[in-house]
Amino acid sequence: MKGKVTLTFFTVTFFVFLYQLQTGVLVGVTPSDLHLVDFALYAFFHSSSTHLAFNLAALLFFGYMLEEKVGSEKLLVLFVTTMIFAGIVYTVIYPFSARACVGLSGVVFGVIGGNLVLYKGKYKNYFLLSTLSYMGVTVFLIYIDLVGTIAHAAHLGGFLMGALLILCYEKRSEGYLLMGLTIGSTAYLVGS
Repeated sequence: MKGKVTLTFFTVTFFVFLYQLQTGVLVGVTPSDLHLVDFALYAFFHSSSTHLAFNLAALLFFGYMLEEKVGSEKLLVLFVTTMIFAGIVYTVIYPFSARACVGLSGVVFGVIGGNLVLYKGKYKNYFLLSTLSYMGVTVFLIYIDLVGTIAHAAHLGGFLMGALLILCYEKRSEGYLLMGLTIGSTAYLVGS
C-alpha cells in the first residue's frame, strides 16, 4: 500500500487527539521537567483542533510525496529521527522553559526539508531561496524570542534533520559530514 507510514502517523495522531479530548491528558517535551518518554510521545499530542488540522494536512501532502520517492522504511526512520531531534533542539535552545513542545510540526518540517533536498535539482533556485529564507527567519524568531506558543526551535531541528537524512539516503558525503556535525554539536550542547 502506498503511503502506509504517512497514513499510520496520520491515524495514530488523530486517535491520540480523540484520547486527549476525552481525558485532558497532554504530553509534551518540557525542558524544565524532562522525561525521556516524552520525546517519543509529544508529537502525537496537539494544543488545539486547528493545530492538529494544519499538521495533519501538511503531513498528508508532504509525507506522501516523500514516501513515494524514498520508500516507507526510510520515511519511518526520518519520521522518528526528526521527531526526537526536534524535541532535543527545542530543549537545547530553551533549557529552562516550562512551556511544553507538542505536535507533529517538527516531523512535518523534517519532511519539508527532505522534499526540498530531493527536488533541489528540479527547482534549484527555489530550493536555495526557500531554505535560506526559512532558516534565516526561524533563527531570527528564536533570537528575538518571539515564540508565543510556536516551537520554532523544534521546526528548525526537524527541518535540518530531514534534509540531512535525505542527503545521507542519497549517499552524499556532505550529508554524512553535516549529520555528524549536527548530532555531535547537539550532544555537546546537551552535555554541557
